[in-house]
Amino acid sequence: MSLKRSNIKIPLVASLVTLIAIAILVKLGFWQLERAQLKHQLFADFADAQTQQARPITQRLASDTELARFELVSIKGRFDTERYFLIDNQLVDGRPGYHVIGLLKSQQLSGYLPVNLGWIAAPRSRTEIPTVALPAQMMTVEGLVRKPQANQFISHVFEEQDGIWPKRVQEFIPKTIAEHTGIRLTPYAILLVQPQLDGFLQQWEPQVMEPTKHQAYAVQWFSLAIACLVVYLVVLYKLNKTKQEETP
Repeated sequence: MSLKRSNIKIPLVASLVTLIAIAILVKLGFWQLERAQLKHQLFADFADAQTQQARPITQRLASDTELARFELVSIKGRFDTERYFLIDNQLVDGRPGYHVIGLLKSQQLSGYLPVNLGWIAAPRSRTEIPTVALPAQMMTVEGLVRKPQANQFISHVFEEQDGIWPKRVQEFIPKTIAEHTGIRLTPYAILLVQPQLDGFLQQWEPQVMEPTKHQAYAVQWFSLAIACLVVYLVVLYKLNKTKQEETP
């Protein structure tokens, strides 16, 4: 028995719920595709950085273009050996530790340049704050440009450590750090490449989800949207078929 189009009844509430569900699932699918594209560009930028030659940061700042992500730059300066920051909750091979942010003072810049020196292991006790020996001599450093972005899931950046150095932080956003400490900082940081300092582990490859995983999630969301539509059509067909069979 085929359904008569003129007698087909469409339940309004169920249809609206189904439409909203499908719209949400499709939107999630496209969001995952966007994330995949962003991650693909992130890995591509990092790969390109491996073939670059370091350019003096003053030369780059004098140009019309902004510093690019993972761009390799060089600068001459001296680290503040008394003040530095420890980015908390940095895991390497399951081991807890910190990323150490040194402050490089250079005549080429008006503010301090934050330099991520690399990873160090955390002491066994949470109450212990590790101390590191930063180089005191004038040196030329090379590093990859990083423009930190705030993590929306982190609400408290600083611990209560007034007057105490080093300072343990949950993330390092130059603007936030500058407002809290009064230290003038550049709006970007660099990931140290040269010279390699003893005691620091430097792993700058992006530690994020691969683009292929985002694409796989997108396929799942689109599949759920299709499944939702199919279920709705099947239920609608059976519901109207039953009603028409009951109609004399």
